[in-house]
Amino acid sequence: MSMTKSNTEIYLNRLLIEQMVREMVLRGESNNENIIANVDAIFHPETQFEMEEYSEAILYGKYSVLN
Repeated sequence: MSMTKSNTEIYLNRLLIEQMVREMVLRGESNNENIIANVDAIFHPETQFEMEEYSEAILYGKYSVLN
């Protein structure tokens, strides 16, 4: 039985993902597949909504460093 995460938990995960991705990019990681694999391994998105939210967080984290 799978429990869905609350919007609050997803939002907090987004913030953690953005920070994690920023740190990875600052350390020199630029391979999108490695970044996504690390996020998936830690946060385990279970729904399409979570996947979309976490993907957006990855983009924000990555481009906040590059811009």
